[in-house]
Amino acid sequence: MRRSPALALLCVGVALASAARADVVARSFDGEANWTLQGAAAPARRNPTDDAVALRIAPARARSAGSAFAEKKQLVIGGFVAEFAIAMRSEGETKTCKTRDAGGACARGGDGMAFVIQNADARALGGGGNQLGYGGMTNCVVVEFDTHHDADARDPYNNHVAVLTRGATAPTLASHHAAIGTSVSVPDLSDGERHVVRVVYDPDFIAEDATHKSFRSGAHLLSLRNYHHGLGTMKVYVDDLAEPALTVPINLGAFLDLDAGRAWVGFTAATGERAQHHDVLSFRFRERFGGGVRPVDVTTP
Repeated sequence: MRRSPALALLCVGVALASAARADVVARSFDGEANWTLQGAAAPARRNPTDDAVALRIAPARARSAGSAFAEKKQLVIGGFVAEFAIAMRSEGETKTCKTRDAGGACARGGDGMAFVIQNADARALGGGGNQLGYGGMTNCVVVEFDTHHDADARDPYNNHVAVLTRGATAPTLASHHAAIGTSVSVPDLSDGERHVVRVVYDPDFIAEDATHKSFRSGAHLLSLRNYHHGLGTMKVYVDDLAEPALTVPINLGAFLDLDAGRAWVGFTAATGERAQHHDVLSFRFRERFGGGVRPVDVTTP
């Protein structure tokens, strides 16, 4: 069977794209190779007997902040699946809610962590405390895992996930003024346990997603540039990998200034007066070409 020149060229392009994939897999963080660390971020063992080494983005020390980004930029414009395990806990405690404050409420650690897609700087690090290590960064999209209620930031609850961005040029606010969507339908993120997260970005919008119970779309979306270029979806799964906790409309290619469709991916975290360890236990990132991204049949990263 003869192939047309156009078809042959397309096949070559697909082959080159496949060969250029720069997927990231980290089941343990024994060293700093392949990651750019800033601030308080460093490899650490959660327990002296652990064989695996976690990537501790911010330790249980007051007023600390850190960031860690994979050294190679990842192709994000065509869609991706990021799978990682995180754990947040106060020093010396398996579950932070074993400690109660003066009013009898659970004395939670602070402040939380975030998965970040950004094309500003390989060493990017934002503010501490309620800024979660990303506040002030530009040209980024953030998936935050917030464990401390901040009324000034319009937090809905002290335990929630959210997707935030202010586009390519405005400094990102760690505030729900900049949120595309927020969900409190997640397990206790500050309980010291291992939580498996999957973030799926699909550049093609699927109409049925807009009717899913997890779908959120804030008015802030209308202020982002190139909104008329169309939208895809980003889904955030926490522990339950069959049903997303949060689904939002988003277009990374339109909202951010990317490097030929690529950006750095990684994590930020911060503490304020209340502190806890913010650990990444494993990480896997897979680039996707074209749309139609679906969660894969993997139960843990």
